[in-house]
Amino acid sequence: MSDWVKNYYAVVDSMDVEKFGPLHTEDVHLRFGNAETVVGRDAVVRGIADFWGAIKGLRHNFVQTWEEGDVEIVEALIDYTRHDGKVVTLPCTSILRKRGDLLQDLRIYMDVSPVFA
Repeated sequence: MSDWVKNYYAVVDSMDVEKFGPLHTEDVHLRFGNAETVVGRDAVVRGIADFWGAIKGLRHNFVQTWEEGDVEIVEALIDYTRHDGKVVTLPCTSILRKRGDLLQDLRIYMDVSPVFA
């Protein structure tokens, strides 16, 4: 796993919006599950901040990663902590495409609905 991806997910797991935004290109694309693709840094940050507000915390536990050029695929088990304290662990696979040192495209393949069940 690249140091860049380790750092990216450390920021994600910290749920620090101020550190999260600058990791993305201005024209970043984000597709989370079957939701519509969100385009643009400001829109992605707003959407992720809203999601983070619906949970108490999260932690990525990496299973496997693959790297090819500017693309990295991450398989993880994610521990979501709900506001009631219950932890729900879900499988996830994400494809991250970088432009330089910034994330340009992120596709997250998972069903997050069990967190809110």
